[in-house]
Amino acid sequence: MQKLTTIIFILICNLTFGQEKLYKLISKTENSDIDYKSFRSFDDFEIYKNDGLKKAFEPKKGKSEIYFFIAEYKGDSFDGTRKTFHDYLILKVDPKSELIIDGFQYTLEWAEPPAISDLYRVTEKNQKINNGLNLNFLKMELVEQEYVSEWRKELKDNGILKLE
Repeated sequence: MQKLTTIIFILICNLTFGQEKLYKLISKTENSDIDYKSFRSFDDFEIYKNDGLKKAFEPKKGKSEIYFFIAEYKGDSFDGTRKTFHDYLILKVDPKSELIIDGFQYTLEWAEPPAISDLYRVTEKNQKINNGLNLNFLKMELVEQEYVSEWRKELKDNGILKLE
């Protein structure tokens, strides 16, 4: 009986903690750019008004391709309940080389203000966008250093991009 309990516990832990997030492509926009002004506003509480967090992930006119992804997953909330979370990911890609130039990731249901305390940015600029790309290869780091603890500095998401 003890072995069975141990096996069940390990399986549950693997489902919860070893979970691979699937970032599904929602849109790809040509001749566009990231709305950098909105992302600079993540340290201001005004970003929470009028769907400002969601609007930041809407591309602006530019010369690149913008890919927008959402990963939906179950997790533990700050209040101890299980709920559905949505990670938003926006990537700026050079249309000729298909290299990822820049990008941001944010958990929409992040409960700890200011919003910048959960905003991650791409630091690895030599990755081509492709189906199945592991998000960890982009080496996303927390934008605002004031809120960094060592365990949260780099996003370790086990996320996979799904372009289809």
